[in-house]
Amino acid sequence: MDLICLAAGAGTRMGRLGGYLQKCMYPVGLRPFLEHALAQVLASDAVDPARDRLALVVGHLAEQVRGHFGDVVDGVPIVYVDQAERLGTGHALSLAAAALRPSAPVIAWQADLFPTKAMVDAVARHPAPNVVTLGPGHEQESDRLRATVEGDRVTRVWDGDGQLFDVGLWKLAPAVLARMTEVRAEKGEYRMLPNLQRSLDDGAEVGYVVADAWIHLGGTLPTPEANVRDVVRRVWAASDALDAARAADVSSGPGGFREAEPQALPEGEGPGGFREAEPQAFPEREGPGGFREAEPQASTEGRRT
Repeated sequence: MDLICLAAGAGTRMGRLGGYLQKCMYPVGLRPFLEHALAQVLASDAVDPARDRLALVVGHLAEQVRGHFGDVVDGVPIVYVDQAERLGTGHALSLAAAALRPSAPVIAWQADLFPTKAMVDAVARHPAPNVVTLGPGHEQESDRLRATVEGDRVTRVWDGDGQLFDVGLWKLAPAVLARMTEVRAEKGEYRMLPNLQRSLDDGAEVGYVVADAWIHLGGTLPTPEANVRDVVRRVWAASDALDAARAADVSSGPGGFREAEPQALPEGEGPGGFREAEPQAFPEREGPGGFREAEPQASTEGRRT
């Protein structure tokens, strides 16, 4: 399954750091944040280095990303896509789709998100051709990112009225990728979620999976500093678990490793200063990172804009 990572953002929320450091290159130990994230994504059973490609959409301080990762990462060839003009996530996805010309759904994510192997596996194996990842958010998070679900499908990914938010990890079919620049925001950007909503309104099938936490460097709640501290702690835990699993057994399953046992993290606040969601009535199918697929929920009617 081809991959698209959106790594062109200027990182304005990271203060003066964003002026000379690409946000996704923020160091966690001796590796940049994106390298930790890619280790998780490329460990997924859905990725085959002999078949798949990674499109890295770059812009702000692109030379840092190119210089670090080169042309191949863990055997997967990299296709760099320059987003010279910052016109939003929908525009970035459109550029990547034009470069890859995929014939099947792709996995895409924002480069400031930390997607675990279990998250990527769940999104990839979901039967719907388009899938969003929903998770809890801080009480002050923008309501525009709220989703509305009916049963096992999403009815609104933008301006919804549910309790969960889109966290920025998706599976997208080629037909949906081709429509990422139909809806333009007032400031001129083509944002991914409003354009996905357009496809959804026209009948596109969109499923969802649920994450217990939203781990992303771009969070500002309760403060950017508090968020980054918590993100680093969680990235270390997940990366250590993946490294330990690989070292323990290099021949037990696809990709040469077995999934790590869930790690015990300190109780309390999660990324962005929010408490992790209380367990819901889902099947007992947890994987590393506390990630599980959602069961059908009671129907709710989303509000339209």
